[in-house]
Amino acid sequence: MESKEITAMGASAEEDTIDLMEIFRALRKRWYWIVLLAIIFGAALGVYGKFIVKDAYQAEASMCIIDSNKEVSMSDVQLGSALTGDYEGIIKSRVVLNKVIENLKLDLTYKQLYNIVSVENPDSTRILKIYVTAGTVREAVNIANEILSVSVDEIPHVLGSSKPTILDKADDLFAENTRRSVLSYALIGILAGIVIACGIVAVSVITNTSIKSDEDIQKCTGLSILGAIPDYKGKKQKKIMWPEDLPFNASEAIYQLRTGILYSSKDVKTIVVTSAFENQGKSFISFHLAYSLSQVGKRVLLVDTDMRKSVLQRRMGLDGVKLGLSEYLSGNAELGQVIYDVGIPNMHVLFSGKLVPNASALLSAKWLENLCAEVRDSYDYIIFDTPPICVVGDAAIVASFCDGALLVVENGVTKKKTLAQMKSEMDKVGANVIGVVQNMVGSKKDSSYYGKGNYGYYYGNYGNNQNKK
Repeated sequence: MESKEITAMGASAEEDTIDLMEIFRALRKRWYWIVLLAIIFGAALGVYGKFIVKDAYQAEASMCIIDSNKEVSMSDVQLGSALTGDYEGIIKSRVVLNKVIENLKLDLTYKQLYNIVSVENPDSTRILKIYVTAGTVREAVNIANEILSVSVDEIPHVLGSSKPTILDKADDLFAENTRRSVLSYALIGILAGIVIACGIVAVSVITNTSIKSDEDIQKCTGLSILGAIPDYKGKKQKKIMWPEDLPFNASEAIYQLRTGILYSSKDVKTIVVTSAFENQGKSFISFHLAYSLSQVGKRVLLVDTDMRKSVLQRRMGLDGVKLGLSEYLSGNAELGQVIYDVGIPNMHVLFSGKLVPNASALLSAKWLENLCAEVRDSYDYIIFDTPPICVVGDAAIVASFCDGALLVVENGVTKKKTLAQMKSEMDKVGANVIGVVQNMVGSKKDSSYYGKGNYGYYYGNYGNNQNKK
C-alpha cells in the first residue's frame, strides 16, 4: 500500500515539473509556426504603422529658472534647484494651460493639452525643457512657445521668486516627427509574434500531461516498455492493417515487441492486452502480436473478449462467424465450435460472438477459467483482446485469470494519470503487468516527441536501404 502511495506521489510530482528540454524540442519542431506567426505580426504591425499611425511632431522650448538680469548668489542657486519641481508643476497647471488655450484659441480641453505636454529637468542643471507633441509642426511650435511665455510670467506671481530666463524658443527647423518608422513597427511585430508563438508552445507543453516518452511511463508507473510502435496509419484506416501492408518500421517494432514477450518470462502464456479507452490500438497490437508469434512457430490463440463493442471481426474483414465467446460462456456452444482457422499458420481466433449487455457477468463466471484451462495445453500463447480498462471492468476480470497483461498507451493521447489508473486497476485484481506498449509514436498527436533522427526515422531509412538492395 505504501509503495502505491509513493508511486502516485511521484507521478503527481512529475506532472508538476517543467521539462525545459521538452519545451526546447517542441519549439524546434514547430519552428515554421513560430516563423509564420512572426511574419503575420510583423506585416500587420507594419501596415498599422504605415496607414493608421499619424504623424506626431515634437517641439522643444527651454528656460533657466534663474533670472539672467540679476546677480546670482549661491543661495539663489540652491533655492532655484530646490524649486525645480514646483516650476514643473506650475508649467502644467490649469492656470498656465487654460491661458494658453485662450490665447491661441485652441480647440483642446485642459486634459487634452496636458497629455501632449511634458516637462524635463536634465540632471545637475537648473534648466527646464518643455516638450509639446502635435499633429503639425506649426501647432507644436506655437503651443510650446506660448507655454514658455505664460510660464515665465506666472512663476514669479505664484512663488514670489525671480523671473526665469527664456533660454530657447521652439523653432520649426528643430521640430521632430516622433512617429516610428514602418520598419521599426514591423520589427516590433516580428518580435511580438516570436514571443507569443513561443509562449503558446511552452504553455501547450506545460499543460499537456499526456504520455510522450518512455521516461514518462517509467517515472509514472515503474513499468518497462516492451514495444514502441511508430505511426502506421497515415490516412485513417477503416480495417485492421494486415502484416504485409504495414510500413517497414512498424513491422520491425512489432518484431521487437514479440522478442520482449518471448524473453519476458517463460511462464507467461496467457496475456491480456488492454488500453485506457477505445481507438488507442489495443486490437491492432493484439492481432499483430499474435500473428508475429505465429510466424516463429508458436501456436497462438487470439481471443476477442469485447462482447460489448467488438471491432476485431469487422476490421479483419471476415464474414460467416456466427458463434463466439459470448455463446461459449453462456453455455450455448462448445469450444470446438467457436475457435476459427483464419488462414494463418499456427494461429486461431476466438471472436466475441453476439454482443451482450451482461459481459462482466459472463466473464466472471467459471466458464472463463475453464476456457483458459482447456486451451492452455493446445497453444503456446493465448492473447486476450479486452475492452478498455478505464471504461468497463472486463479487462481487469480477464487479467485476474491470466499470466500477464500488456497496457497499450497512445503517445500524445493517454494521460499520465490515466496510465497510473490503468496500473491501479490491474493491481486491485493482482494482475501481473509485464509491460507497456507505446502506440502511434511520432504521429501528429505525438508531435512533441519522436521526430527525424529518432526511432521511426531510423527504421524508415533502414527499410528503404534494404529495399534498394
